[in-house]
Amino acid sequence: MKTIRFILFIAAILCALAQLGSVIAPQFSPRDFWPMAFLGLAFPFLFVVNFLFGLYYGFSKSKRVFVPIIAVVSTFVHIPAFLQLHAIDLPKNPKGKVLNVMSFNTHYMGAYDYNGGDSNFFFNMLDTLDPDIICLQEFANLGGNYEKPMFKKFFNQYEKFYRVNADALSNSFPTGYGVCIFSKYPVVNKGFLELENQNSNLTVFADILVGTDTIRVVNTHLKSIVFDKEDYKTVEEIKAVDDNIETYQLRKIVAKLKYAFQYRARQAEKIREKLNTCQYPVILCGDFNDSPTSYSYNIIRGKLSDAFMESAKGMSRTYIGKMPSFRIDYILHDPNWKSYNYKTNTINFSDHKMISCSIVLP
Repeated sequence: MKTIRFILFIAAILCALAQLGSVIAPQFSPRDFWPMAFLGLAFPFLFVVNFLFGLYYGFSKSKRVFVPIIAVVSTFVHIPAFLQLHAIDLPKNPKGKVLNVMSFNTHYMGAYDYNGGDSNFFFNMLDTLDPDIICLQEFANLGGNYEKPMFKKFFNQYEKFYRVNADALSNSFPTGYGVCIFSKYPVVNKGFLELENQNSNLTVFADILVGTDTIRVVNTHLKSIVFDKEDYKTVEEIKAVDDNIETYQLRKIVAKLKYAFQYRARQAEKIREKLNTCQYPVILCGDFNDSPTSYSYNIIRGKLSDAFMESAKGMSRTYIGKMPSFRIDYILHDPNWKSYNYKTNTINFSDHKMISCSIVLP
């Protein structure tokens, strides 16, 4: 029995150290020391494990309770990035200009693996949200029988919106390309903020004119991990604690994660470099493919406000695919503005949730 208690205590110490490491992980570039990125990714799980250790030692009235308690208390400040308890609704008479902002990784409107359902829900949500700014990722018409009419309907519905990196090939076969911004307000300048990958994972910006004020809208899609079927199978075996997991497959998954961590670090640094020299206030949306305790999120966010942390309620898990994850899609904005009504909506053709909020410009 003493041996078991000793092993548990060693496990508690290791989990506490890992928990403390996970909150400093965002300060370390994966390009310099990539293992820290795994600790940042594991933060929510480590927090739960340490909390359970705290309960165990607390009920046991053991002095060893100080180990998990230190880990939980010292890292509790990061919980609001994962969990919010009080949603803040938009006031009836807001003092300023209201911009309704929406961001969504459409997953190519379900071109690869759509399994049926009411696609009209997507357009009903758009009508309800009444967005002024729409940021889309993985938005390209691959010409399938299902998604092609959806693209046509979308472009018809927003034909009067200004577009960045979105182009209509014809009236009958409209398409988008990868990462797009649609704006109700005039676009006075546009371009790439970061172009590490010209095919899909890139960052665009649009300077839009709202009244007499110019604001910069940025839409980014940071590097995806690009798992194949065998990788997902291995992930399922890990979740099932399967003893038959092949070492080669595990090494391959770790290698892909390492590459993606380092790639996103390069993208994040380039985005931050451009943001630091931007003369306009910023709204930044996108699929970061990374958690709030990641280097890329920390670098890109800087002093920007996070709409989820300002006005959400609950735990926002924005990726709903096969990989376990929490929040990887974001709406960030100038710290002098206030955001309200942060919402998530599950759309049946995508492996991401649609996110939205209302931002009040003073």
